[in-house]
Amino acid sequence: MNVESWITVEETPALAQAAREAIEARLARFPVAQRDAFWASIVKAYNTPYNDPVKKPAAPKPAEPAPKVELVLPEIELPAAAIASAALAAEIRAA
Repeated sequence: MNVESWITVEETPALAQAAREAIEARLARFPVAQRDAFWASIVKAYNTPYNDPVKKPAAPKPAEPAPKVELVLPEIELPAAAIASAALAAEIRAA
């Protein structure tokens, strides 16, 4: 968006100084703390962007670890002959 101005670049510092002096003359009736607060608000107003900054999404909360479950299996008692027989059958099939 183009802005038309009759103020030249060379005139800007002198006009800015004149404006500041005029404002300071009006603020002279206030204590120094209030004058400083005024200028701080001006700086904040002119340095604040027009649009709110883009908010970052919130960081996800870390997942809680799953509770540990203790698994207890009952022991199966097999006769030694059954274990040997199963192992022998597996060897025969593999051959």
